[in-house]
Amino acid sequence: MSLSQKALGGVLWATVEKFGSKIIQFFTTIILARILLPEDFGTVAMVSIFFAISMILIDSGFSQALIREDEISERDKATTFYINFITAIFLFIVLWVFAPLISEFFQEPVLLWMTRFMAFTPIFFSLTIVQRALYSHRINFRTQAFIYLISSALSGVSAVILALYDLGVWALASQYVLLSFVTSFLFWGINPWLPKGFIDKESFKKLFGFGSNLMLTGLISVTFREVYKVIIGRLYSTSLLGFYAQAENIKNVVSDNLVSVLVRVTYPALSKVKDDIERLKDGYRKILKVTSLFIFPAMIGLILVAEPMIVTVIGEKWLESVPIVKLLAILGMIHHMHVINLNILKVLGRSDLILKLEIIKKIGVTIAIIIGLSFGFWGLVVAQVVSSYVSLFINMIYTATLMDYSKKEQIMDVFPILFFSIPMGMIVFGLDFMNYGNELLRLLVLVLSGIFVYLGTCFILKPQPFKDIVYILRPKFPIFNKIKL
Repeated sequence: MSLSQKALGGVLWATVEKFGSKIIQFFTTIILARILLPEDFGTVAMVSIFFAISMILIDSGFSQALIREDEISERDKATTFYINFITAIFLFIVLWVFAPLISEFFQEPVLLWMTRFMAFTPIFFSLTIVQRALYSHRINFRTQAFIYLISSALSGVSAVILALYDLGVWALASQYVLLSFVTSFLFWGINPWLPKGFIDKESFKKLFGFGSNLMLTGLISVTFREVYKVIIGRLYSTSLLGFYAQAENIKNVVSDNLVSVLVRVTYPALSKVKDDIERLKDGYRKILKVTSLFIFPAMIGLILVAEPMIVTVIGEKWLESVPIVKLLAILGMIHHMHVINLNILKVLGRSDLILKLEIIKKIGVTIAIIIGLSFGFWGLVVAQVVSSYVSLFINMIYTATLMDYSKKEQIMDVFPILFFSIPMGMIVFGLDFMNYGNELLRLLVLVLSGIFVYLGTCFILKPQPFKDIVYILRPKFPIFNKIKL
């Protein structure tokens, strides 16, 4: 089986895993959003930064270091396992001890025991770092798809039941913990791997040498990503944080999840050709174009249908999320370009440059936050969007140098793809002026029209990324042989 075919299979199963589990979680969130209040979602969002940081510290970049290894030794596995597990225990203790301060900072008494309850999650997560890395190294996402689908379904059902019993934020907290527990349980049940040996000094030095920069990069990145929630939760209302968190979830369903699927699969695949710059550059360009072909229309469509979608899906009480969704969708249009640029640096083993870039970018983000706060909540959100575009330009600098792929080339590769969304945008925008009588009909007409027009545009004009997708899919799906290119 060729690398491209193996990667394709990985993409399909990673898509099933990521979107399958996220679809389950999304429908669970829809039900929970109709039962619970925006304040409940805002309360859980307040502590999201602590657990996001915990996950970064546990991984320590070791899994990424394992994946890019040609062969993974037992010493590497054991070292990774024990370092992660010891770190998780330490974080559990820290979260337990500092829970009262977290509760006092946000002036939310419920956060005391909720934080302590959710502190078990890092431990469960740490137990499966090695299994996750091994499956990804083999570009085997079928088993992971099964595990995440089951764990998402069980944790989702549990959360809905607890919400129906008026347990509020505890329904959301239990979903978070149970998802991690069931995932860990299934990984160990299917692959009961045991470490051979303990922490090896040479293995630690090798893995941490690469992974430490990624860990620091991840810490900086996730801290600045989640700091918006901390600021909103501390300076504004819990309900406003709930509206923001829900808007971010909606944007992430399409943008972040699609990107993460491609990154998870393409990282191990591209790592296998890291010594051939021409092949690496060619693969990178195709990934960038193909991803843009999906992301651009999805985000433009989200901007156009945000209001009927939110009213229909989670109810009118969430209408204040609509303008936030539209702004975050503008940010979502370039998220894939951020991630793919940094992914190439990881493939090339330049985690030092990733860290350097992250520090430079976050200085700019800090300035943007300070300026944005002077204009209130909306200034903060706009600053988040603007700083993301400035950061993208910075991201492109080293990719341009290391692969001889200039910023102008990168922009010219994706900019024309944006124009394929224009007919769709114009049609959907025009149709939205009609009187539909109810929001569900309005949503269906706008979404189906947008999909039909965009696919029709691609079939007629046949952009190169569209051709690439068809060529790749033909061996596995004969129906694509009917498409004339």
